[in-house]
Amino acid sequence: MRKIIFTLVMASACMSAAAQDLPKTHFKVVGGGSHNYTFGSTEKPFWEETLPQASGGQITADLSGLAESGLKGPEVVRLMRVGAIDIGMGVFAYVSSDDALFEGVDLPGMAPDIDSAHKIAQAYRPVLDKRMRERHGIKLLATASYTAQVFFCREPVKQLSDLKGKKVRTRGRNMADYVTALGANPVTLPFAEVVTALQTGVIDCAVTGIGSGNAAKWFEVANNLYNLPIDWSVGFYGIGLKRWQKLDPAVQKLLQEQAQVLEDRFWAETKRENDFALACNTGQGQCQIHEKAHMIAAAPTVQDQESLREVAQKVAQAWGKRCGKECVQQWNETAGKAAGITIR
Repeated sequence: MRKIIFTLVMASACMSAAAQDLPKTHFKVVGGGSHNYTFGSTEKPFWEETLPQASGGQITADLSGLAESGLKGPEVVRLMRVGAIDIGMGVFAYVSSDDALFEGVDLPGMAPDIDSAHKIAQAYRPVLDKRMRERHGIKLLATASYTAQVFFCREPVKQLSDLKGKKVRTRGRNMADYVTALGANPVTLPFAEVVTALQTGVIDCAVTGIGSGNAAKWFEVANNLYNLPIDWSVGFYGIGLKRWQKLDPAVQKLLQEQAQVLEDRFWAETKRENDFALACNTGQGQCQIHEKAHMIAAAPTVQDQESLREVAQKVAQAWGKRCGKECVQQWNETAGKAAGITIR
């Protein structure tokens, strides 16, 4: 016992000494939407407590939510690149207008559950890391995910065919292509405008995370849930490469180590949120995170699943054509292997 205590004391002393050697560093951080569960459970405690404690108080950060920063999401990469913000979080689908390769991390229909989505993201990460550094001037720090992207609808959707002709709010090119292939009409709308659009009938359904939709109280204007996970809104935390290169090597090392802590917590908390989200939205079963609602839920049948696999392959092929031969080869060797799918 004395040896164990001595070892712990010495380790603590070494960590304190190492932390004292770090130069004082402060970051301006723009995180995800503050309405999201993971903003409060993961992002806020990481930037305000975990990182400062790990650095002995030498590394600190000011964290703002996306909306509070006056941003919509697609511009976060450009703002990091020019140094307007130090560290930012983005969703790959939002920034893919600058680069189709980003879409490959979260192609519609590829991941039926969050563990599959995480496996694909881990496999594709080297491709993303290289591309972000070389083309966009961003150092990738961590990947992240939100809950399954499903349909919140005004009218009942009991089967896949019920989506035909409906006006559906989507985000990103691939999701729009997927919804089109299902026979619906995609509509691009910012998250903040969805409730009004559903109330007034501008749209019939809207796709978002099964947890995010509950947190934003979409169940008050859309009483029907179609539990078809299109994708997982896989995102990232990054830092402008110029800012990264100016950091002390010891700060770089600690930030990179702690970014892995952030990533692990983010995926774990999202998985936990996703496990309870259906129960919260329907009011049936265990609801431990969000507000209990009384939505009517349905899910694709076995016959629908076969059609959905064909749709996913079709959308992936269209993305591959848009992204190019080299892009497809990289995807097949990484994400494709993880998903068990090859794009021709």
